[in-house]
Amino acid sequence: MAGETGTETHDRRVKLGVLLNMGAGLGTGPGEVFDFTVEQATAAEQLGYDELWVTEHHFIRFGINPSAVTTAAFLLGRTSRISVGTAVALSPLYHPVDLAERTALLDQLSHGRFVLGLGRGGYRRDFDVLDIDYARWDGEPMTGAQRILDLWASTDSVEIQPPARTRPHPELLLATSSPAGVDFAARNGLALQHYFAVPAEQRVRLEARYAELLGDGRPAPDHLHTLIVVVDDGPDVRERLEASLRTSFRDGDHPHVPQAGDRHIGPDGKPVDRDAMATSVANLAIVGGPNQVADELGRFMETTGATRIAVYHEAIGDPATTMKSLQDFAILVAPQIGAAAPIESSGSRTVRR
Repeated sequence: MAGETGTETHDRRVKLGVLLNMGAGLGTGPGEVFDFTVEQATAAEQLGYDELWVTEHHFIRFGINPSAVTTAAFLLGRTSRISVGTAVALSPLYHPVDLAERTALLDQLSHGRFVLGLGRGGYRRDFDVLDIDYARWDGEPMTGAQRILDLWASTDSVEIQPPARTRPHPELLLATSSPAGVDFAARNGLALQHYFAVPAEQRVRLEARYAELLGDGRPAPDHLHTLIVVVDDGPDVRERLEASLRTSFRDGDHPHVPQAGDRHIGPDGKPVDRDAMATSVANLAIVGGPNQVADELGRFMETTGATRIAVYHEAIGDPATTMKSLQDFAILVAPQIGAAAPIESSGSRTVRR
């Protein structure tokens, strides 16, 4: 049984989160999309999820949230227990002092519930419209992360205010798969963020390299694994998911900075078009009834060693299915994989079952 496997394989409790991408197709307009985001966030806290993760995109319908930090701040204000992180803030588009200050501020205001995740993105239009040199892409997210760490540690010539509340510093994660990025993350003990479209085998290789660089005697942090999961055993769910992903990927089909190249490469070493990518990602997704999802997720955890998972329910592209999956996952799946028991509403308060 997946629950037995999960509890035997992992010494640490499984930490579960919800990935919120805010695709334009989730509502008839931006207002509906953002209202649905808040609805998911509120439900996730009530159901006992540990974390919320918000994405950031500019000028595309794939995701209409242009500021992960701003949205995270809003959700921190609307919640009281759950942690909120960025997956990711696009570091080439920001000054690192600005990110260090904002993170320290949110760390203080939320009593340590904010988590900063950095990545470099790569859409050419972002750099052109915001008048940022493409060369900034090359050194990120490591260059920005190093400056942020120095500022938080008071080893920089600039003293930011307020200082961070969390010691030694607020949690910082890096969405990187480059050799230089993994090396930097390991040297600084920063967790990795894995993109939902990355196969398990590739995640294992990255983490093996990370562990090798980390060396003996240093505990590895909880790397974040984002996954598409839809708890629904309908006969056409995977086909619906693939159709939704096809639309999403087309909405995000824009040129990248010159040095970024093609992100999605098939087994033959050639670029994969958006429709083929949708099929591939849909096949990687965990889809089915609660027991099937628990079994497949248990196998994923055995393969990768994952103890921190952010579930991307809304990839299905349908708000009703998304909410049902979010609820069923917390109530029927989470207990089977060694996660905390869900929280249920009881009048004006919440209690653990």
